[in-house]
Amino acid sequence: MRCALFVAVFCGTSFVLNSVFADPPKTPASSPPRDQPEWVTEIEAAIKAQEDHERKLFAEYAERWEKAKTDAEQDALEKWRQDAVDELRKADRTAAHSLMPLLRKHADDPKVYRGLAFATMCGSSDDREEAGALMGKYHLSNPKLLEFAEFGGGECDDFREPIIRNLLANKEIPAKDRTILQFSLARHLKDKAEVAKMSDQSITWRYGSDYIAKFRKRDVAKLEAEALEIFDQLIAKKVPDEFRPGLSILEWAETEAYEMRHLAVGKKAPEIVGEDLDGKSMKLSNYRGKVVVLEFGSSRCSPCVTFGRHLRKLIDQYAGRPFAGVGVNTDKDRKEAKAFVEENKFTWPTFWNGSTVSAGIAKDWNVSAIPTVYVIDHAGVIRSKARGPELDPLIEELVKKAEDAGKQ
Repeated sequence: MRCALFVAVFCGTSFVLNSVFADPPKTPASSPPRDQPEWVTEIEAAIKAQEDHERKLFAEYAERWEKAKTDAEQDALEKWRQDAVDELRKADRTAAHSLMPLLRKHADDPKVYRGLAFATMCGSSDDREEAGALMGKYHLSNPKLLEFAEFGGGECDDFREPIIRNLLANKEIPAKDRTILQFSLARHLKDKAEVAKMSDQSITWRYGSDYIAKFRKRDVAKLEAEALEIFDQLIAKKVPDEFRPGLSILEWAETEAYEMRHLAVGKKAPEIVGEDLDGKSMKLSNYRGKVVVLEFGSSRCSPCVTFGRHLRKLIDQYAGRPFAGVGVNTDKDRKEAKAFVEENKFTWPTFWNGSTVSAGIAKDWNVSAIPTVYVIDHAGVIRSKARGPELDPLIEELVKKAEDAGKQ
């Protein structure tokens, strides 16, 4: 449970955990099949080295986590984790870049797919884009690529969009796959539009400055307009297809469109009226005039504990200034929720979501994973959806603006 944060971070940067993208070698890289070309062995060896690197870091993190008991020890562990992720990302990018000559040379060979997939997930912005273009040019018939285009996560990458568009241009794509691809394209465009509105400080660590510089040139209004148009078309058609078992494209399209219109960066935060963990009434608008970090979390979420510790430090740091932390606890049991915040010394006001996690405030705010964190400025406008130390410069900027506004 306590290792969930490390897994979550590495899932966003690692190739080994993205099984949708590539099948593992059937034989160890040290014992390649006799008929396997040398260049395939070289690609697989490079990938395996990075997989082993990640596993080693993960094992070390797990060992360190068990030993970190005090706040100081956990702070040191968090610093180590950030450095470890940076180290892995740099090594991944170096490995991917070193493979690019081979990937270009053998771009049309089916056996190169795994190497291209590695480069799109782990390379620099330019390498990801080039590898993605090669995948879209030569490997559209690979079922793994179709599966990824349909069900890949919401990463705001720079190669997924042209692959999806190329697949949609294929008239032989079955109707159900075409519907899923349309929905996936809309989600991807929505994510890009939202990230484009965030401050550089809150997204550089995740995406890299090279990608952000390129991404800032996109027409955000155009991205939003196309995404909403696709969502609205799917809603109007009342498409019956499932995106995942038990979740229809229609239902998800409705929530995605709602989020774009009401919960996107740059929108006024909706009001929250409810009860705290003691049953007393509270409203989000009571904190208007302050910068608010709104966190959705629960007692069964170790990343929520990690973020809560950081929020606690921010509250101490900005004591006496226009800043507030506000929680929404999604535990089914109110007593359990109260015990959780007391045990962890999370003293900021916290809404209780209610006994049904799929309803209440969390549903109104389209929360699909925890912790979900919103940064809201003094005027009640959503400024970011991210979490962690990368938000600190943005919060400092917004608090200063709130103070300036208070003097007027």
